[in-house]
Amino acid sequence: HAATLRQILATLWLSAGAASHAAAPFDLDDAGRVDAGKRRFGSTCAAYCHGKDGAGGRAPSFKGNSFFEPDVAFKVITLGRQGQATMPPWGNAYSPEEIWELVAYLQLLSKQKD
Repeated sequence: HAATLRQILATLWLSAGAASHAAAPFDLDDAGRVDAGKRRFGSTCAAYCHGKDGAGGRAPSFKGNSFFEPDVAFKVITLGRQGQATMPPWGNAYSPEEIWELVAYLQLLSKQKD
């Protein structure tokens, strides 16, 4: 399951050249940024797709994801994805900084036990 997710994310990374923000503009461990990302995740991502606290729902869990890559997550959130695991693009709804805040929260989740 995790290997499949990693393959999907790697494919998306390679095909997502349009979003070229390779590095976060702030420390992804910054508590304020993580908290902002958590609030945004709760209002946008949790209910229908990724579940409460990122534990999974209709989409994969972020908790304990040892394959989490911030730059890949940024691109997937920005551009979305099509196919079996459809996700809307959020690049027009959120600024790159706001997306990086989501990534900061997802990174925290990836370090927690699933």
